[in-house]
Amino acid sequence: MGMIVPSLAHWLEASELLNGKGMFMTGTDTNVGKTWVGKQLIHTLRVLGREVIPRKPVESGWNADIQQTDAWQLANAAGLELDNSICPYRFSAAISPPRAAHLVGKHLTLQTLAATCPTRWDKRQFLYVEGAGGFYSPIADDGLNADLAQILGLPVVLVAENKLGCINHVLLAAEAIQQRRVPFAGVILNNRQSLPESMDNLNDLRAYLTVPVVTFPAT
Repeated sequence: MGMIVPSLAHWLEASELLNGKGMFMTGTDTNVGKTWVGKQLIHTLRVLGREVIPRKPVESGWNADIQQTDAWQLANAAGLELDNSICPYRFSAAISPPRAAHLVGKHLTLQTLAATCPTRWDKRQFLYVEGAGGFYSPIADDGLNADLAQILGLPVVLVAENKLGCINHVLLAAEAIQQRRVPFAGVILNNRQSLPESMDNLNDLRAYLTVPVVTFPAT
């Protein structure tokens, strides 16, 4: 499995996820790097001795190249073969899951998606559930990612791209998470680009939030 990722290991400990039951991965928006960050978290958890159960209840924009799909990448990170239990609802249109489902005559409900996740697992196992899009993005005909997170009751991890403007996005999403009364585990800023030396979103956010915040890859 390779070497441990120190910054994520420390963050997992600070967020109390390391010894927890699982997490619900969400983002400030679509395409902020949830799956990429999730793979690193899964890798780190496995190195630290946890058996990860990955779930991507629904994925739209399903790629003909299976290895480009989020579900395959999460399964691979967990050392598993992709099967229908990991991602049972797959739609080709790269739009919101409920709209993608409607195009092929399907309807998604929150309870249907929640049922894709186990309700019991042993202490060594860790349930990783990844939503679709941002925290307030539609995921089913009758609700948002936020609603699914509430049903599952798992601690929420928020991913944002580390860039100009992300402080606003993170604080808005953080407030929404807290208003939904779900456990808020922490924030991971995904470093995709070089930032001005005078910019420090990490420490600025730490001044506003009480949950652990980390950048990854570390700068």
